[in-house]
Amino acid sequence: MTTMQWQFTGLEFQILWEAVGRDRLPYPLRFRPAADTMNELTAERRRAGAHLSAVLDDRLHHVLGALANPDARVEVSGFHGQKMSTVTRLHGVVAGDLGVLLTQLPGRTVDCGSDVVFTVARPSAIPRMLVDHLPTCPAGSERGVSIERPKTAGRQSFLSSAAGARGSEEVSRFFGRERTSIGEVTAYPGGAVDSRPTDDGITFHWYDYAGDGRYIITAGETVSARGASAEVTEAEIARNLDSALRQSIRPRL
Repeated sequence: MTTMQWQFTGLEFQILWEAVGRDRLPYPLRFRPAADTMNELTAERRRAGAHLSAVLDDRLHHVLGALANPDARVEVSGFHGQKMSTVTRLHGVVAGDLGVLLTQLPGRTVDCGSDVVFTVARPSAIPRMLVDHLPTCPAGSERGVSIERPKTAGRQSFLSSAAGARGSEEVSRFFGRERTSIGEVTAYPGGAVDSRPTDDGITFHWYDYAGDGRYIITAGETVSARGASAEVTEAEIARNLDSALRQSIRPRL
């Protein structure tokens, strides 16, 4: 498959998303117009609409349909840089024989993104493309940790619940080190109609430690952290995406 790519402003993407009947951007993308008045916003939307009219074609329509109604999706959000002030926002989908990655560039503030880049490729390429957009980091060199999660943890965060387990001093030392990047990767079956949270995702976190490297953390009955190269991270995403695809039930015509 020949890779296709488009780049749109945040406002242009918002208009495109509205055109497929969605009023909330796919997570974790965020955008807020900079216009100070309704007149300014109307003018900005008019200019954005004129540009979209010139580039919108059948291929882009097809890609938008895949984004709105995928077989499975992967949502990636994280922070890196000085004081964790740079945001990673990625949204990948698989729909039939089509893979699409949305990459949102950092915006003027942490809570608002900028341009959105569409990249179309084979579905099998999505995990690697996602990894390529994470901050560059070698695999962690420590042996990692694995802790049984207390049964009374309930809805506590995995770090809070793990800290109460045996060996908590070692856990605190391991997780308490200086981090250069943190983030979350979740694979879901199907698409998201709105921003309400669901419990059908498969999640892992990445933590990059200064002077060491990257670890991926999974949490179930056991909280586990292990060193992760780009290849290991890619394999984890691919495994979770495959599982989400198997969960997805699509009508057959």
